[in-house]
Amino acid sequence: MLHFGFDKLDLHKISATCDPNHAASTRVLTKIGMRHEGRLRHHLRLRGQWRDRLVYAALSDGHQVQDAPR
Repeated sequence: MLHFGFDKLDLHKISATCDPNHAASTRVLTKIGMRHEGRLRHHLRLRGQWRDRLVYAALSDGHQVQDAPR
């Protein structure tokens, strides 16, 4: 999907979010070349609770997004 977005749609940046408690999602995003950008606190209300989301992104020019400070 990254290849399609960058090459066919001419996007500059593609981002994704995932649940911080779902390690498999973070591994997949990292494996496909996305880098951690930050954390959105209380971003999504799910089953009556506010949940954080992690933000990952990739850039079209090959420069990777810098890791967010922890």
